[in-house]
Amino acid sequence: MQLLLATSPPTLFDADTGANGLVPGVPGGDRLVGLRRVGRTPVILTSPPCQQTCQPFDVYAYAGVATPLGQAVSLAPGADAKSVWVIRQDAPDSCRLEHVSLAGSELGGGNVASCTTVLRQETSRGLLITVNNGTAETVDVLIDPDTGRTVQQAPSILAAIGDRLILGGLTDLTVVDLRDGSREKIQPPVVQSNPLVVPSREGTFAAVDFGSPAWHSSDIQTRDVWLLDLSDLTWQQAPSMPFSTDNLKRSSLDWTDDGDLVLDDGVVAAWHPGEPAWRLGKAKLTGALQTAAVSAS
Repeated sequence: MQLLLATSPPTLFDADTGANGLVPGVPGGDRLVGLRRVGRTPVILTSPPCQQTCQPFDVYAYAGVATPLGQAVSLAPGADAKSVWVIRQDAPDSCRLEHVSLAGSELGGGNVASCTTVLRQETSRGLLITVNNGTAETVDVLIDPDTGRTVQQAPSILAAIGDRLILGGLTDLTVVDLRDGSREKIQPPVVQSNPLVVPSREGTFAAVDFGSPAWHSSDIQTRDVWLLDLSDLTWQQAPSMPFSTDNLKRSSLDWTDDGDLVLDDGVVAAWHPGEPAWRLGKAKLTGALQTAAVSAS
């Protein structure tokens, strides 16, 4: 099992042998690093450190070699698993939305976009974005990226998964079926308004982390991962949950192509839904990650 780690430059990590390998062709040194996965391909975002005014990220697709995709202030995986949507910055207050293949070629023309828009995920039903990010007017919108038409809008869309949206609420979650517009409220096993939702690659399950940075108003951080079966909207708690951690903000959940849920939290563990326990890698992670890792398996 391999992970791509958000170090500078990014590092490939083997969970069993502990072997590390730097990604050639990506700048190193004192830089910010973020990672996204597009289908089977990790995408790297890297930029100089910043405080108030930040430069756009340099973007690279990594499939054995690093392919530069230009610069972007925000990025989302394409629904075809072979492309990304990016917001390019032409001037301090002038940005555009573009569709780019993982080989670096532009796919169609660009559209005017706000520089404060955050791109999140494209599905067959549209592109999920966050508008006016970081302000009191923040709202999540599913749009048709070609026309800009709003498909669905809500104060909190936690995830877009195929034909479904998962909406956040104060005490419950709502699953929206975009095929017929129907909505079904579901009671989460842990009350939390903004849990982390990580869909499986084929869209059958959603891993939902109800992690807490202050468990029961203490200084204890906990992680509590549950699996939402999107076929019948039932919950299953992952084995050995909840547990205390010191890595809540520097660890990650991701899925492999074989349907394993991968957790890095000091060590790397994998779990296939239905198995009684996590399979633990033999090697420990060294050093804190800047952001979450992604599976390279």
